[in-house]
Amino acid sequence: MELAVDIVNLCKSFTLNNKELKVLENVNLQAEAGKFISIIGPSGCGKSTLFRTIAGLEKEYTGSVIVNGNDIRQSRPYIAYMLQKDLLLPWRNVRKNIVLPLELSGKLKNTDTGFLEKMISEFGLEDFVEAYPDELSGGMRQRVALLRTWLMEGSIMLLDEPFGALDALTRKNIQDWLLEIWEKHRKTVLFITHDIEEAIYLSDEVYVMSPRPGKIIENININFGRPRRRDIVYTSLFIDYKRWLMSALQV
Repeated sequence: MELAVDIVNLCKSFTLNNKELKVLENVNLQAEAGKFISIIGPSGCGKSTLFRTIAGLEKEYTGSVIVNGNDIRQSRPYIAYMLQKDLLLPWRNVRKNIVLPLELSGKLKNTDTGFLEKMISEFGLEDFVEAYPDELSGGMRQRVALLRTWLMEGSIMLLDEPFGALDALTRKNIQDWLLEIWEKHRKTVLFITHDIEEAIYLSDEVYVMSPRPGKIIENININFGRPRRRDIVYTSLFIDYKRWLMSALQV
């Protein structure tokens, strides 16, 4: 088994009003390469801090974080990281928003235009490349942000509750679309969500975190086949997974 992310006994604290605030405590998490892993937990339990640490944005911590076999203290991890807000630049059209990471890395000139057009088509954006963010629906904005994230360096994607602001119908549609894209490319995905059904439907594994200081208190393998079918949400096994996760969260 090849591990894309291997976290052992991760502890992270901040100083608030001259007092230590423990945010993460002895977090252990392993993400196999090419898997879709969801992380759920109550608000304020440290999920986003965990992502920031994996991405190399938090420097002061104890324990170890290994990304693609390298300790992130020794070498910068190549991670594609998407926050809940799409953060599209309003003065740039869709195409120019999409290629931003390639511009910033100096790789745009050497990027195959055929590849870019193929990815734009795969993400269903070919009719919107000249549009500006304020002309797009919430679901289309998330597609743009996801493609921009997809084009960042690295085989690991950190998605921090990317669908939280979408209405229920749009959310279901974009979940199915994301799985279709993921099936084609099989990047390793770590996905934060507050939606238990979303975590079950999308994932190979679901990690549950406790209230702050965040610990991993449950890890459940989701034994549905791929590609996923929407009708699994009506099965007794799906309902059992939901019951187990709600119990772990004490919902």
